[in-house]
Amino acid sequence: MAEILVGFLGYGRMAQAISAGLDRAGAVPYAAQAATALDPGRLKALAKERGFTALADNPSLLERAPVVVVAVKPHQVKAALAELSPAKLAGRLIVSIAAGVTLANLAAWLPGPANLVRALPNLPALVGQGVALICAPPGADPAHLAKAKAIFDSVGSTVELSEAYFDQGTAVSGSGPAYFFQVMEALVRGAVRLGLTWETAKELVLKTALGSVEMALARPDLALSEL
Repeated sequence: MAEILVGFLGYGRMAQAISAGLDRAGAVPYAAQAATALDPGRLKALAKERGFTALADNPSLLERAPVVVVAVKPHQVKAALAELSPAKLAGRLIVSIAAGVTLANLAAWLPGPANLVRALPNLPALVGQGVALICAPPGADPAHLAKAKAIFDSVGSTVELSEAYFDQGTAVSGSGPAYFFQVMEALVRGAVRLGLTWETAKELVLKTALGSVEMALARPDLALSEL
């Protein structure tokens, strides 16, 4: 059997994006990945298409993967973690991307001690341009954060942030894309009212937005207000 380096407990859209990013970046190819999911048929189809290992249950995933990304929906996390074997948790790195599930929750719901990292990737991770907030418990081994950071860097970038500020950070990175989409929609509609076709207006707005971001990144010496 192939050596598994990263396992996904849940393989929904975000897990699929991270999985693809790891393979694309060469960090962890599909052959070194494994996953479980509530829909075994869909999981097996994706495993055949991509080349990762589909496992039947969460305990098997923990047994084979030294790094487990908890990617089920937040209300499913407690039950999923309860299935894991305490004996297999030692030395494992558990990385949760479940919104609203704190490090304290993870520690309380796991049946034994484990190395923990909490991360919150945002929607643009689906196209490889995400930004993920990331944190670990006080006193955690920096190597654990480094491993988790490498995972999320494969689909964008990471920002290390104290968990005390995760709600504030999520208000920006998690909700922020919706505000930018709203602004772009308003610009497109305004241009259409002035006589442009929808297609032309949308192309102008999207390319202008992209160029503006690139310019802001290229000129860190200038405040956004100066730009």
